[in-house]
Amino acid sequence: MKSPARLSVIILSAVFLGSCVLGPQPGAPDIQTPSSIRGDTAPHGTSFGDKAWRKVFSDSTLRCLIERALRNNPDLVAATYRIEQARAQAKAAQADWFPSLGGSGGGAANYRSINASQNPVGGERHTESFDITAMLSWEIDLWGGIRRNNEAARARFLAAAYQRDAVQTSLIASVASSYIELKNLDERLSISKRTAESRKASLGLVNARRNGGVSSDLEVGQAEALLQQALTAIPTTEKAISAKENEIHALLGEYPSRVARGGSLGSLDSSLNIRGGLPSSLMERRPDIAAASQAYQAATAQIGVAEALRLPSLSLTGSGGVVSADLGDLLQGKSGTYSIGPRIAGPIFDAGRGKARVEAARAAAGEALAAHDKAAKQAFREAADSINGYYKNGQIITEQSRLVAANQKVATVANDRFQGGASSYLEVLDAERNLFNSELELADARRDRLLSVVQAYRALGGGWK
Repeated sequence: MKSPARLSVIILSAVFLGSCVLGPQPGAPDIQTPSSIRGDTAPHGTSFGDKAWRKVFSDSTLRCLIERALRNNPDLVAATYRIEQARAQAKAAQADWFPSLGGSGGGAANYRSINASQNPVGGERHTESFDITAMLSWEIDLWGGIRRNNEAARARFLAAAYQRDAVQTSLIASVASSYIELKNLDERLSISKRTAESRKASLGLVNARRNGGVSSDLEVGQAEALLQQALTAIPTTEKAISAKENEIHALLGEYPSRVARGGSLGSLDSSLNIRGGLPSSLMERRPDIAAASQAYQAATAQIGVAEALRLPSLSLTGSGGVVSADLGDLLQGKSGTYSIGPRIAGPIFDAGRGKARVEAARAAAGEALAAHDKAAKQAFREAADSINGYYKNGQIITEQSRLVAANQKVATVANDRFQGGASSYLEVLDAERNLFNSELELADARRDRLLSVVQAYRALGGGWK
């Protein structure tokens, strides 16, 4: 059999042998999920999480902030670069399927020592050699290790892409939540300033009554204390506003400065119609769950890689080129030389290292499966919490509005009784303090309802498509 025919047999035999694949086949985890999301109501229409974020957050100012965050947020930029890294690593893994070809060339001048018996009798002490050589190396995927490594690299690439989507979803929710909290602080500041102005007028009235001999110094002190409560709330709230503005700019990837305000966020609340969707849809929409699934598949593929390392590897190696003792004869046909053939190599004794690698890979797959299980359960919890929060905060707003109305009536009656001399200023003090606190709590309840909308949107996997 001639050399080319022999070579063909060697290559075909190696390719045929490379059909065995070790390790479990990577696939999405098979987990049991609840039949519905707690608190969700049938029928299941189009899920709230399927809406584009621009339709959910219709306020133009908030939309502008989110767009700036999507352009500049450092975490999102870093997540994008992680995708590029994973893509490059997947391409590098694909290269293992193909032969690698290298080359070298050089020349050497040799001068032998007679005293060291380096020079043969009658030979020349000075010789030269020149060569141009190409080198071939091709590892046959005998046990499927290359295939499993490619599957792992592809899964890591997909995981990086889903992780970026998860970062984007969280970023949109964080910007929206921070803006809602900022608007809430604005409302609290407005309530505090309005209350302070009202209490200044009340203090003036009490001072006038004291000067007329109707009120006492105690009542003046009570009116001053009531005013100071509102005045103290103003700088406290202004400090929180400044910190919240800085937080928003950090999310935008910008330096601290003031944040422009838009109109009312009422449309965010009124446009919400939460439908969780079927649990299977929730699992598909949540990018963090998809990323966890791909991480599990990558870890599963690594088991096959570890098992393949325990067995012999088969490579086709070769080299060829031209070699000559005279530079002028280097490119002549008689200078040609080559060698090619299979090479098998494998561990004989490794003190259990290969087995330990397989055990570690299996443990890593188990850890990845547990992480996926946690992500799935966390998703259902977040969805249930946000749906419950939305409805319960609505009930709180209703009851808190009634409480504010009742406290307003009490405050009015207490002031009338005080001015009519029917009661002391202590009644006014209690009534005004209760009214102020209930107004602030109503503002917070409105904030919490809007935040539950944002939390529901993120929990249901919205904002990344």
